[in-house]
Amino acid sequence: MSASIHQFLPAATSGDGVSGGALFTRKLLRQLGVHSNIYTGSYTGDTPDDFYLLDSFDPSQCELLLVHHSMGHELEGWIDSVGCPKVLVYHNITPARFFSEGSPEYIYSIKGREQLASWVGSFVGAIGDSPYNTQELLSLGYTEVETLPLLVELERFGGVEYVPECMAGRMQRPSILSVGRLAENKRPHLLLEAMHHLAAMLGRERVPQLVLVGGTTSPAYEGALRAYSAQLGLQDAIVFAGKLTDSELRWLYARAQTYWCASEHEGFCIPLVEAGFFGLPVISCASSNIPHTLGVAGLLLEDIEPKTLAAVTAELIDDQSLQQTLQLSGLENLQRYQADTLRPQLRDYLLSLNLTLKKPFTSIEVSS
Repeated sequence: MSASIHQFLPAATSGDGVSGGALFTRKLLRQLGVHSNIYTGSYTGDTPDDFYLLDSFDPSQCELLLVHHSMGHELEGWIDSVGCPKVLVYHNITPARFFSEGSPEYIYSIKGREQLASWVGSFVGAIGDSPYNTQELLSLGYTEVETLPLLVELERFGGVEYVPECMAGRMQRPSILSVGRLAENKRPHLLLEAMHHLAAMLGRERVPQLVLVGGTTSPAYEGALRAYSAQLGLQDAIVFAGKLTDSELRWLYARAQTYWCASEHEGFCIPLVEAGFFGLPVISCASSNIPHTLGVAGLLLEDIEPKTLAAVTAELIDDQSLQQTLQLSGLENLQRYQADTLRPQLRDYLLSLNLTLKKPFTSIEVSS
C-alpha cells in the first residue's frame, strides 16, 4: 500500500504561484508512488477538479499533511484539529509595511506571521521554498527544515500561445516584460522612471515598450502608476496588461527582448525562472531571495536606480554577445527547478522524516 501524503491550502486560485506549487508538488509525490490530493477552504479558477474542499478530508487516511502558508487566514482552527503529522511549506509573507494600514492585505500579513510563530512545535518538519524563507523558519525555531523550491512547473509553458488583446497593434515593437502584481513592494514605478531615461538614451523610435503583467490588490497604487505614466509622457510605451492566461503569457515571454524586476521583497519570484525558460535576459535588483532564485543567471543590480537600469538595458540591447551569455545562463539555471532534480530531494526529505515519526509511512518509492 502506498503512503498517503496530502496537501492543504487555505484558498486555491487558478494561476496563483502557491496553488501552482501545490500542483507541482502533487505531481512529484504521485511520481514517487504516493497517494496525494490537495484540500482547500475555497477555490476560484478554471480547474476545480484538481482540488477538494475540506469537508471531504479524512485525517484517518492521511499519514502526513503538507500545510502551505503564504498569508494569514481564518482556518488555523482546522489545522490545529487535524490529528495526523504535519509539515509546514512556507512561501513567505510580504511584510505589512508594504500595504495600506488597515487593508485586508495589511491585516492578514500581520496575522500570517503571528500564525507562523505560534505553530512552532506543532509541525514535525518544515519546507522553505527558498533559502530566504528557510532562514526565517529557522530563526523562529522550526526543526527538520529543508529548502525545496517546489514551485515551478516548467512544462506548463510548453502549450499553445494566444496573442493578448492588449497587444493588438503593438506586435511589431520590441518589448521589455515585467510580471507580478501591481503592488508597492514590486516597485513598478521605478520601471516607469527607467523607461523615461531609456527613451532619452535610445530615442523614441528605438525605445521598446514596457509590458506590465499582473493584477493588483492596490487599486490606488495602480491609478498612481497610470497617472505617472501619463506625466512622463509614456502612454504609448507602457502596456498595463492586467492578469493574463498562461497561453497569453507564453506569447509575451517568447517575444520579449528583456525581463525587468525591481521588486524590493521576494520570497522566491517565479517569473525570473520563467524568463530563463524562454531564453529571456533578466536585469533585476539583488533584493531578498532574488540572487538565490537567479543563481548563475541574469544581471543583478544592488538596487534599482532607474537611470542605471536604463543604461544597463541600453547596453544589453546593443550587445548580442551579452544577450547570448544571459540566455545560456538562464537555461542552465533551470536545472535546479526540474522535476528530475527535485523529486529525489523531496523523496530524501520525506524518508528522513519517516525515521522520526511514531507511525512511519506505509511505503514510498526509494528508487524514483
